[in-house]
Amino acid sequence: MRLNMLVSVVIPIYSVADYLPTCIESVLKQTYSETEIILVDDGSPDNCPTMCDAWAQKDSRIKVIHKKNGGLSDARNAGIENATGDYILFLDGDDYWDDVNALEKLIQRVSLTNADVLNFSFKKYYEDTGDKTSYFHDISDMPLDLQKKKEQLAYLAEKNLYLSSACTKMIRRALFNDNLLFEVGVYSEDVEWSARLIQVAKSMDFICSNFYCYRQRKDSISHTINDKKSKDLCNHIIKCIEMANAASEEDKRLMLQYAAYQYGTYYIVQAQAINEQSECIEKLSNFNSILSNHENSRKLAILHFGTALLGYRRFCKLIRFLYSFRK
Repeated sequence: MRLNMLVSVVIPIYSVADYLPTCIESVLKQTYSETEIILVDDGSPDNCPTMCDAWAQKDSRIKVIHKKNGGLSDARNAGIENATGDYILFLDGDDYWDDVNALEKLIQRVSLTNADVLNFSFKKYYEDTGDKTSYFHDISDMPLDLQKKKEQLAYLAEKNLYLSSACTKMIRRALFNDNLLFEVGVYSEDVEWSARLIQVAKSMDFICSNFYCYRQRKDSISHTINDKKSKDLCNHIIKCIEMANAASEEDKRLMLQYAAYQYGTYYIVQAQAINEQSECIEKLSNFNSILSNHENSRKLAILHFGTALLGYRRFCKLIRFLYSFRK
C-alpha cells in the first residue's frame, strides 16, 4: 500500500475559540503533510467562524464549512460528506494531538496492514493542572500475523482495546458509503456508531499510540449527567446488545464484549445519579445477562457477580450507597 495516502481530518467546531489554535496547529505541525483539514463551523456564536476563515487563508490544506447549528453528529456528517481522503480521522475542536509524528506513524502502520480501521489510544489532559493520564497501560501493537478479521477482533476483545470514541480510530473513507454516518440529535452517538463500525469493517488493527489529548474542561457540558443524556446512552447500549446478539460468528465476540463494557460503564458511572424506578433501570435490567461477556475485565466480573447475587435494583442501591461516601 502506498505511503502518500491523503488523510482527511474532520474537526467539528462550536464555541471553542480559546482552544481552536492549539487544535489546528497540532495537525498542521504533523511531519506527514498529505492532509486535508476540514473545519466544520457548526453555527458557532463566538469568534470561531472568523478564525476558521483566517486559518484557511494561511494554509491551502484547510477547508471550511459554515453551517447552521445541528450538533456534533451533524457537523461530523458534513465533514464526512466533503472529505476526499483515503482515510478519515476525527478531532474535536477543544482537543489536540501532542505528537508531531502521529500521522506518520498511522500511515506507516496501514501501509503494512491495509486495515479498514486503525485503532489507537488517548490520554486525558487536565487543563487546570496540566497533567496528562494515559487510558491504556502496558499494551502493544496488534501482532502483524493476525490476518483474518475474526483473529483481529478476538485480539481487541481479549485485550479490551476497542473504544467507543470515533476520535481514536482512523477509518477508510469508503466505509462511510455503507450506512456509517452518525445519528443526529442524540448524546453519546459514538457508542452505537462504533458497534456498527465493527460490522462494516473488513479488517481492524491497533497501534500503541496515545497522541490524542482529550481535554478535561470544568465547564464542559459533556461531563454532566441529565435525563436525556442518560436515556440516549441507555438506548444506544440496548441497540449495541441487540446488534451483538444478532451478529455474525466473526463479529460476535468483540461486539458482545463491547456491549458488555458499555453496559457496565453506564451502570457504574450513572447508577448513583438515576432514580431507582427510572425507565433506564427498567430497560437495562432486562439485558443483565450481557455482563457474562466480561472478557478479562475485573469491573464487569464484579458487576456480573453482584447483580446475580443481589439483583439489579439492590446492586444499583449498593453502588449509590458506596458513592455517597466519596462525596
